[in-house]
Amino acid sequence: MKANIVKRVLQAISFIENQNMGVDSAARKAGTDRRTVYKYLQQVGKEIIRSGKGKNFKISIRDLPQQKTAVLERVKKAIALMERRGMGIDSASKLVGTDRRTVYRYLSRQGIKTVREGKSRKVIIQRSPNQKKVDFIWAMSKGQTATEAAKELKTTVKSMAKVKEKGKPIIKKSGRIWVAQFLPVFNHKLVVYGTLSGFNGKTLGRKKVAPTKANQKNLDKDYAEIWWQIDFNNFKSTLDALDVGECHAPQIYLMLKSRLEIPSLFNPQLVTSFNTDPRIQQHIVNEGRGTNASDTLISPLENMFEKYELHFDDEFKWGVDDNMNARPIELLSIKDAPKKYFQPVGMFQVLVLRKGYAEYYPETPIRMHYRVNVKQEEECRKTL
Repeated sequence: MKANIVKRVLQAISFIENQNMGVDSAARKAGTDRRTVYKYLQQVGKEIIRSGKGKNFKISIRDLPQQKTAVLERVKKAIALMERRGMGIDSASKLVGTDRRTVYRYLSRQGIKTVREGKSRKVIIQRSPNQKKVDFIWAMSKGQTATEAAKELKTTVKSMAKVKEKGKPIIKKSGRIWVAQFLPVFNHKLVVYGTLSGFNGKTLGRKKVAPTKANQKNLDKDYAEIWWQIDFNNFKSTLDALDVGECHAPQIYLMLKSRLEIPSLFNPQLVTSFNTDPRIQQHIVNEGRGTNASDTLISPLENMFEKYELHFDDEFKWGVDDNMNARPIELLSIKDAPKKYFQPVGMFQVLVLRKGYAEYYPETPIRMHYRVNVKQEEECRKTL
């Protein structure tokens, strides 16, 4: 909305809130109309609430109740099925575990229009060019030309060339080719995990069931699965779900080794228990860690799991939670990309899993910050 229109709408809202004035009366007094007021409120996530009768009548404005994250993810999946696979709203909603009413509510709040087409009166989502810009840039980032991306999204290159993000056109012509000026940014739920080896060099645990697959049916009651795991619930990246782990898991693994494997802590009580094994006692001396319990250094990994000479095994794996929305959440200017970084927080623990029983070391996960450098991701993209 233009600044002068917003000014009148805000004045109308002031009349509603401070003078208990109806929407029609407030809009007329401010020189606007009820439709514009409602449109503005929808855009900023607010709604009109009326209560009471007669002298007790009260009109107010409040924030729209937010849909829960899990509900939003299901709704977004339903919308993706409708747009990319041509599914109807009922079929798409049922498939992902939501309902048409929830999908309609989300679309309304986002200002996304729907129409009914054909003999079956199927619901078709009609995004404006501006609402298609994230998907358009996403398509181009996967190698499609501007023409191909526009065709897939049922729009035109001419329309998309007029669309801007933060005041800048999202595509620009270089010679005869349209070039994207932005990168898509995703928000992943990324997990990296692996096994540990002890003093004798052998891997701890059965190593048969990964922590991401463990359940009461495939665990053993006597022989434990022992895994280290770090979870990033909000891992922002310009790489999609297929590439993000390939690029970052090796670096996350090296980060864990550098922070958790190197002896840097004192715990005389734990060292004393280690020294009850003559072989360990001699190894501590040979490694130059210390000559007595009070000056012997141990690693954070040894300290949390209370085992000597713990190391991360060379093999590690990663996964992305496919319950998260695969669609990008925002756009990043290519001009700003080389200097841009994200800093997701990972939660690290060692898991000991048996049928009907689980232990976590430490009980409260260790928060670990990891730096995502977009320039590094560009280098990864060239090799993936």
